[in-house]
Amino acid sequence: MAGVFNEAVLTEKGIALLAKAQAGLTTITLTKAASGDGSYTEGEDISKQTALKSQKQEFSINTVMVQNVSNVFVKFIITNYKSETEYLTHGYYVKEIGLFATDPDEGEILYAIATAVTDQWDYLPAYNDLLPSTITIEMLTEVANADTVTIEAPNKMYLYDDTTGDKYVLGVENGLLYYEEVEE
Repeated sequence: MAGVFNEAVLTEKGIALLAKAQAGLTTITLTKAASGDGSYTEGEDISKQTALKSQKQEFSINTVMVQNVSNVFVKFIITNYKSETEYLTHGYYVKEIGLFATDPDEGEILYAIATAVTDQWDYLPAYNDLLPSTITIEMLTEVANADTVTIEAPNKMYLYDDTTGDKYVLGVENGLLYYEEVEE
């Protein structure tokens, strides 16, 4: 069963950043996403969160697209394998996800958070030394009428050929997109 999440909520710090952006004092720069297995009670005010309750992993944001004048579509991929030295050794239920942004006065903040519906969580297993497992997260988050929303993204990412098991690096260098096979 696919995990089901409640509507994403801006945190109090996210709301403050949004107000600064609307006043023209800054832009909203989304820096990363994170997942965890923290549990929340029904009716809990998650807007007061400054961090995930039990963060397990961090991820780059893959896509940000303007949906309309008040929302952006954000996509990122949760995976149990990032590199030979960075992989998941213990599986967990993905119960919380967060988007982080840069506040000019506070540094990196938890901008928005979404919690999974009870008992409808996705399980991300530990990496099994064969093929990585992934969960694709697509969400809308509020930016209201902020003039600019940007993301910080790495200049390369790794892709896997499910058929051959080959690993490739996809990147951008001097404005040019490239890919090449890499040895493990």
